[in-house]
Amino acid sequence: MDNRTSSLEESAFFSQLMHDCSVLQLLRQVLMHSHHAIVITNADHAQGYPIVYANKVFCEHTGYELAELVGRSPRILQGPDSNHKVIAKITPSLQKNGYFYGSSINYRKDGSIYPVEWNISEIKNEQGNVTHYISMQKDLTNLKRIAEQIKDTNELFKRFYATQAKLNTIKTDINDKVVETIKSNEKIYNGNLRSQENEELFEDAFFDFSPNEMGALGNKIEKTPISAQAFWQESPIAEDDVISLTESIRELDSEIGMAEALGSNVNYLNIAKYMKEIANNLYFCVEFNDGALMIDEVANALSKLSDTSQIPIEMLSMFNKDVSDWIDSVFVHKNADNIFSGENNTVAAGNQLLSFIQ
Repeated sequence: MDNRTSSLEESAFFSQLMHDCSVLQLLRQVLMHSHHAIVITNADHAQGYPIVYANKVFCEHTGYELAELVGRSPRILQGPDSNHKVIAKITPSLQKNGYFYGSSINYRKDGSIYPVEWNISEIKNEQGNVTHYISMQKDLTNLKRIAEQIKDTNELFKRFYATQAKLNTIKTDINDKVVETIKSNEKIYNGNLRSQENEELFEDAFFDFSPNEMGALGNKIEKTPISAQAFWQESPIAEDDVISLTESIRELDSEIGMAEALGSNVNYLNIAKYMKEIANNLYFCVEFNDGALMIDEVANALSKLSDTSQIPIEMLSMFNKDVSDWIDSVFVHKNADNIFSGENNTVAAGNQLLSFIQ
């Protein structure tokens, strides 16, 4: 499809859309109800791109009221720790390409900071002149938290591995899991977190990976009890991560419910797959790596079984209930008095189940 055909199709689409609602009403709905922080500025570079509109999410992120932002330059969000090398590229990129993508540190009205990603695009009038710029912004606080958690996790890996290697107490199968876990962290690091735009922003949070420096969570670390409410206040988790986790739980519930109903010809590979998804989601919370490792271990054991006729469905169901109750109490209802109680139950139930199927 060439550009001309695409342009005609877009024009036809917008004509139909404008037939049903006004341009102003459509724009108002998009800006007001977007889950992204959006700011629109004047195209006047000499005046610092004065802000003409910011939606509610943008105001919440920055701490400013709309009336305080209008007429002022977005430079009020910059400070000593902002990435001025990236900021210096904005105007040349907008003038050359009409858009800009990057990340930096923003300063709220109260002086607190947060990492942010911008996606800025030009807006032209009917004569083809650039009159405004619209910027969609994403708070990267959770992404930075994940990076820091991966770093912390790997530091624990390294310390444990070094200690156990000196004592010569690491079994071959455990060592394999250690390597697998480290490689998983490296995959997350290289594939999802690290990018040209984010590298300077997060470089202090990332870890160095070397084949000669491996480790895994091993010795049980004493965890201070904390309620779900306090946990969420200290470590807010992105809604998308919670949705992904709870969806995997529901899929697992469904598979195990089917297994209970059938009693035979059960697809344990599907059950293992959903357990893997749950474990992978939990790895993003360094606090719950013990539970994630146990769920992962059960999944591995199920996927390797050649004879599934002896699997105790009742115990598998009880293990799933412990996992589900724990996740619900921490991530859904947020009513757990101690977020680690459910994890302890999951680890205990997992060990019991493994004794029957390994």
